[in-house]
Amino acid sequence: MSARWPVPTAPAPDAADLARWGDAVVAVLGQVDDAAATADRAGQPLLDLLAQLALVLQSAAPGGVRRQTGWWGRLLGRDVERELDAQDWQPRLGLLLTQVELAAQALREQGSRYLAAQAAALDAAGATQRWVDAGAAQLPTLPAPLQPVLAQRLDHLRRLAAVRQLEAGQWQLLYEQDSDLLARGQRITETLLPAWRQAVLARRADDQQQRNAQAAQLQAQIAAELASAQARLD
Repeated sequence: MSARWPVPTAPAPDAADLARWGDAVVAVLGQVDDAAATADRAGQPLLDLLAQLALVLQSAAPGGVRRQTGWWGRLLGRDVERELDAQDWQPRLGLLLTQVELAAQALREQGSRYLAAQAAALDAAGATQRWVDAGAAQLPTLPAPLQPVLAQRLDHLRRLAAVRQLEAGQWQLLYEQDSDLLARGQRITETLLPAWRQAVLARRADDQQQRNAQAAQLQAQIAAELASAQARLD
C-alpha cells in the first residue's frame, strides 16, 4: 500500500513553499478510500437473532424450564404437553440457527473490512510521519527566519498523522467488539445450546429434576452471554 505515497523531498528555502511543504502527502490522504469500512454495525442483527433464539428456548419450556411434573400433572397430561412443546420449537430453532450463521458470516466479512481500514489508517499515519521526520531533519539547516514556517507545517502534519493513528485504534476496537460477539454467539450455538437441548429432551422421571436444573442453568448462561455482548455494543 505504501508504494502510492509520495516520497519526502528536501524543503525549499522559500516561505511560501515551506508553508505548503508536504502537500503531496496531504493530497493523497484526502484520496484514501476507506469506504469499504462503513459505520454500519452488522453486530446488532446477530445480537437480535441470538435474543430471539433465547426466546425460542424459553418457549420450549414455559415458565422458564418446567419444574418436575408431579403425579397430578402427569394425570392431567402435562408431561405429554412438555414433549409436544419440545417437538414444536425444533423447526423454529433450525431456521433461527440458519439466520444466526448468515448474520455471523456478515459480521466476519465486516471484520475483514475493519482490518483493511485499520491497515489503511496505519499506512497513512506512517506515510505522513515520514514527511514529519524528513522535515524535522532539515529544519536546523534552514535560515533562522524560515524555521518557524516549517515548524508550523510539521505540527500540522503531526496532527494529521495522529488523527490517522486514532482512526486505526477505532477500527481495531470495532473489530474486537465484533470478534467478542462472534465468540459469544459461537459459544451459545455450539456449546450451550446443544447441552440445553439435551437437558430439555431428557425426560426420564428419575432424573427430571436434575435435567430441569441443568437446562435452567444453561439458559441463564445464554442470557448472560447475550447481556455481555449487548453491553459491549452499547
